[in-house]
Amino acid sequence: MKVTNEHTIQSINEYIDLIENVKTNNVAIGNKADLIFRGQSTDKPLLPKLARLTLNGEMAIMEKLMLDEFKRGSLPLTEFKPGNNWDWLALAQHHGLPTRLLDWSYSALAALWFAVQNPPKKDGKGNLENGVVWILAGLVNDFRTNTEKTDPLSNKITKIFRSTVVSRRISAQAGLFTVHKINENGKMIRFETNREFKNKLTKVIIPHSKFSILRRQLHVLGVNNATIFPDIDGFCRHLEWRFSKYSDEQNSKNERSTNR
Repeated sequence: MKVTNEHTIQSINEYIDLIENVKTNNVAIGNKADLIFRGQSTDKPLLPKLARLTLNGEMAIMEKLMLDEFKRGSLPLTEFKPGNNWDWLALAQHHGLPTRLLDWSYSALAALWFAVQNPPKKDGKGNLENGVVWILAGLVNDFRTNTEKTDPLSNKITKIFRSTVVSRRISAQAGLFTVHKINENGKMIRFETNREFKNKLTKVIIPHSKFSILRRQLHVLGVNNATIFPDIDGFCRHLEWRFSKYSDEQNSKNERSTNR
């Protein structure tokens, strides 16, 4: 989707310069809130997973049923017991359950990693797709703060939400969320078209030809599967990358060393 505030970067240096420019411009107009970031391997709409599925019933009902089942079956499998539905949703989201939450990060490098961690995908015509990183310059009043007196399953307005750190992944990824409203028609609107947020977004295009070099540079900066996913699964994925070549790296002139 073409947006007004859209930029293409070719290197990490360009990426950092762009972020600094966005930050400087926001401070100049009085917005000192931290920027947040979302990386995607393809340019898909900013919709939570719950809104991208073909559900067996009304969205709000299916969401509650899935969350109830998650609560019932997950306690023996988790090291943290959430205290309310906000924390339950955050924990469920980070383990892949479809929810009304959309993942974001305070870390610009973590977001870039999510965009380039794997080889670029192909569209329906066989063309390689670019990745994207969204930068959100939210205001202080865009954040959901009254979680003790509200329930996310009856959320009436889309907001930014910082959960309790309910998993090591949230901590490692400097994670937070946008929590989305389900409209009366049982659907969600795309975040990039939300009138409260669309003018606060900057879209960064990551050319598919740059995925492999950016992946390698991020590793040098300490951002890889082992640091983003601080568990055995993440460590194993990192080892796989260290000792093999992804499809977009096989013809690279810059050979990776297995000693890194």
